[in-house]
Amino acid sequence: MTLRTPLPFPRLVVVHGFGAGPTDHWFPWLAEHAATAVVPALPSPLAPRASAWIPRIVDAIGTLDGGTAVVAHSLGNVAALGAIRALQQAGDDGALGTFVAVAPFLRAIPPVGDEALDEFVRSGLPDFTAGLDIVALRPALGERTVLRSSADPLVPAQLSEEFATALDSPVHVVPGAGHFLASDGFGPLPGVLDALRGTGRSAGPYSQPTPSPSPSRCSA
Repeated sequence: MTLRTPLPFPRLVVVHGFGAGPTDHWFPWLAEHAATAVVPALPSPLAPRASAWIPRIVDAIGTLDGGTAVVAHSLGNVAALGAIRALQQAGDDGALGTFVAVAPFLRAIPPVGDEALDEFVRSGLPDFTAGLDIVALRPALGERTVLRSSADPLVPAQLSEEFATALDSPVHVVPGAGHFLASDGFGPLPGVLDALRGTGRSAGPYSQPTPSPSPSRCSA
């Protein structure tokens, strides 16, 4: 791995979402910027189960400390928060250095016409969100940032804004960014680096990179 301009956190954990894996979208690009990066492969990404995902993310995070940054995409956000809650319940009273949420949602997203995703939202998402109190988790998250697209076909802007309100977080809007997938042009995602480096703390827009050809894939 070639280390680029280093992040201010010794350790980075990247949590993917529905239908994705560690080598998809901008995850490998982001991992190259960290001295130590953990991008766990979460099981059955087209049929996620909270009981399987959350323990994997707990293992990836390890302990809540200021040297660890967590970046999550889409469903990965509530899954990561569930893992942080589990760590607290196990007696960890520490706090992350930062939590960056990309295209987050807590409430059910509307049907999108993808059978697997729509079925998961109906039957699987409630297990991820049951009893999840984002406000109560704020002290364990460190600095908090939300990135959303101005035109996300999967996650309505209102749902990401609600998530940001619960986090008491600034929101950065990326114009026309879709759902931040490789097929939307996101190999690199500079807004995440800005958030991690502390240079994007005031809310405002980022520029969308020029899309590059990539297979279309439903990933939430």
